[in-house]
Amino acid sequence: MSLSKKISDGWQRAVNGNVAREPDVKFTDSGMHITQGNGIELDIAFSAVEQIDIITTDQGPWREDVWWCFYLTGEEKPVYLPQGIKGEDQILLVLEKHFAGIDFQTFIMAMGSADNAVFNLWRRAEG
Repeated sequence: MSLSKKISDGWQRAVNGNVAREPDVKFTDSGMHITQGNGIELDIAFSAVEQIDIITTDQGPWREDVWWCFYLTGEEKPVYLPQGIKGEDQILLVLEKHFAGIDFQTFIMAMGSADNAVFNLWRRAEG
């Protein structure tokens, strides 16, 4: 099973499981608060983000086909947010403010993709 299908299936299970509330993301000056459809909540500090990617799939429009991926310090798996999650309308402003050098040209390429692909938008500089 492809990575994008696993992500999509996992998110669909969270959304369609015991739905506590509509999934959303809220931003603060220091991080983001994510509520999944099953009610699980995550707080992520911007300082913990090591890398930001967008994954696109060929599954649209019947399934989620664009995913924001936040790789965190000390975590094996990234945190995934589907495109269209409530609160996403603020994400570009937040990324520009907190992640210097984010690659908006690559973001534009990702938004035009209908293929299974990974687009790296930002990676913390080493050193």
